[in-house]
Amino acid sequence: MSLGDIIPIIGFGVGITVIIYFSKKLSEEQKLRISGIFLIILSLLLLLSLISYRPKSPADNLVGAIGHIEAKGFLSLFGFYAYLFVFLIGYTGYRFLFRSDSNLKLVYFLLSITLPLLGILGLFLPTPLSGHLASLLGSVFSGYLGRIGSTILLSGLILILFLFFFEFRIPQKEIVTAPTKKKPRLRKEKPKPPAKTPPPKRELKGDFKENFLSILADPPEDEEVEIDESAAQTIIDRLKEFDVTGRITGVVSGPVITRYEFEPDPGIKLSRITSLAGDLALALKAVRIRIVAPIPGKSAVGIEVPNRNRRTVYLKKALQDEEALKRGILNVPLGEDITGKPVFFDITEMPHVLIAGTTGSGKSVCINNIIAGILYTHSHREVRFLMIDPKRLELPVYNPIPHLLRKVVVDPKDAVDELSRIVDLMDVRYRAFARIGVRDIEDYNRMAKKSGSQPKPYILIIVDELADLMMTAPSEIEERITRLAQMSRAVGIHLLLATQRPSVDVITGIIKANFPCRIAFQVASKTDSRTILDMNGAETLLGKGDMLFLPPGTGLPIRLHGGYISSQEIRGIRDLVAYHYLKNLFPVKEIDRYFHQISDEGLWDPLFDPSGVGADEKRKALANLLSEDDINEIINQGYYPLLEEYEEIEELSEEEGEIGEVDPLFFEAARLVFRHKLASVSLLQRRLNVGYARAGRIIDQLEKAGIVGPFVGSKSRDVLIEDDTRLEEVLDRFRKR
Repeated sequence: MSLGDIIPIIGFGVGITVIIYFSKKLSEEQKLRISGIFLIILSLLLLLSLISYRPKSPADNLVGAIGHIEAKGFLSLFGFYAYLFVFLIGYTGYRFLFRSDSNLKLVYFLLSITLPLLGILGLFLPTPLSGHLASLLGSVFSGYLGRIGSTILLSGLILILFLFFFEFRIPQKEIVTAPTKKKPRLRKEKPKPPAKTPPPKRELKGDFKENFLSILADPPEDEEVEIDESAAQTIIDRLKEFDVTGRITGVVSGPVITRYEFEPDPGIKLSRITSLAGDLALALKAVRIRIVAPIPGKSAVGIEVPNRNRRTVYLKKALQDEEALKRGILNVPLGEDITGKPVFFDITEMPHVLIAGTTGSGKSVCINNIIAGILYTHSHREVRFLMIDPKRLELPVYNPIPHLLRKVVVDPKDAVDELSRIVDLMDVRYRAFARIGVRDIEDYNRMAKKSGSQPKPYILIIVDELADLMMTAPSEIEERITRLAQMSRAVGIHLLLATQRPSVDVITGIIKANFPCRIAFQVASKTDSRTILDMNGAETLLGKGDMLFLPPGTGLPIRLHGGYISSQEIRGIRDLVAYHYLKNLFPVKEIDRYFHQISDEGLWDPLFDPSGVGADEKRKALANLLSEDDINEIINQGYYPLLEEYEEIEELSEEEGEIGEVDPLFFEAARLVFRHKLASVSLLQRRLNVGYARAGRIIDQLEKAGIVGPFVGSKSRDVLIEDDTRLEEVLDRFRKR
């Protein structure tokens, strides 16, 4: 049997495959799939011809005479190695048909080692098993190198081809060196690959804190930060060019920057060093540098240079430090300092925070870090939020958590009413504290725990864009923020205001005077930096969480690097908190079964926003999963737990005397409460999409009109009118006014 007997059929098959593959009328995917089917059929025919080959019985071959001829040719030429060719053809067809790709690295590798492998087989096996080609190669190699030498050469060639086609590394043992007390030497900075944030895990059962941490990305193992030795010498040489002499006395490096401590020689003014920031940045090829002149407590100037390879700061690393979280009442992680050490601060000691930074500077991520830190350590019975986000981007994702006083405020007009409501709550708390003779919320909660009563929760007001509020109602917003900032600390109310436009018309003098704690991210100019910090510096920051933190009572900002939390992690945290709350509202088995569908499709929206867009459709879909009676009860009573102070506010807000001009929504509200057969401020808020103060006034007008009954504590008011005719008669009296 000659090679000429084999080539025609193989050539025929390959030719058809090539024609199919390069056909212009077929798509790439169609070409691959059709070629795959043909190659699989060809491999099956060849396999059947090989396994049914009988040298003296051509008629017994399962593929007939052609199969007998091909099997005889393959086995005579390649021996049992012919089965490998059948595998290669079938495997190629499988990749084309089921994987829709042409990544055939394994096929190329096996084809490349055919001749070396045949040579080895020819050295050790007889011709009937190895085939004539292998026998020929074996005799040629053994004639020149001998059997052992030929085996070593051909095996080495196979190994080289394997390393060429497949990435393979020999594992190395880690070299561990004993710690020494030598003075740390400057090293060249070692680049680190960017860490990838894994998607949050969706398993919600089990321990709350364990699940919480599992959602966050794992920080990489701590590695020794290597410092660029040449940068220190470059600083000295560059300063010397401007007659500024001195020496580097220390180097501190962290995740984002490296600070070189430069001690100037006697007679060198600090102003000469600070004026050379641009020249140093040019010499060091840095985006920008910041000069701290002098470093507090040291006779040196800090020259802060960005690292070539920036390391991401992870929130999870800070939250794993349980001892640090317990050192304050509302201790939250802000980030890491320039040495990489996590930094925490107690919100109750701030007590109000002003945050400013341009878009992309890390301002909103910082807010999310603070929220996540509080959600990790405190339940909704301990801390409540009022979130105001006119941008409608960052905070509405938290709507399902029970820590909110109401759904996130996105309309600046409603923000005035909500801030007025908080002012009323502050007054109610002061009266409650005065009745029992305590000075602040800490004393009150301490006495409440001893007596077995319910402590009062802290309230954190978060405004993500103050500029939008100041454009809508500047005087009203400034008045309420100022009053809260001056008086609310003692009753456990704290403000966190953020803006990307730190101008004097947004951060007014009165507001700034009552916010001693400031956080400045990267800003556009020195003017903006002075507006937020009363000093320069924020314009030299690097963005992406790089910040200057000005604690209250100090005039010296601390440079920190904020932790990163992705939007995927935020949604995972929200789902975890909402899951544990919904288990108290609905049967646990139903929540465990349908929670992911409720979350993914946003079916919980009607619970806290019954009048929102698409609420009716989502409510019907939710009713297919959960009890409709439970859904209606939650909507009527309110999704968010009601503070007891709000009941007292509603009672105190009742006005005496005749009704004057009624609210434009008075008539719609009357029909709404008549239809529901109950009335409450929260019902009007949700259905009419108004603030608390306006809803309270409408309820008072409905009571004086005789439509609803008086205030009865935590229960909804009764509707006194029983038929449509009587309701229209009452409403007609007010239409004629």
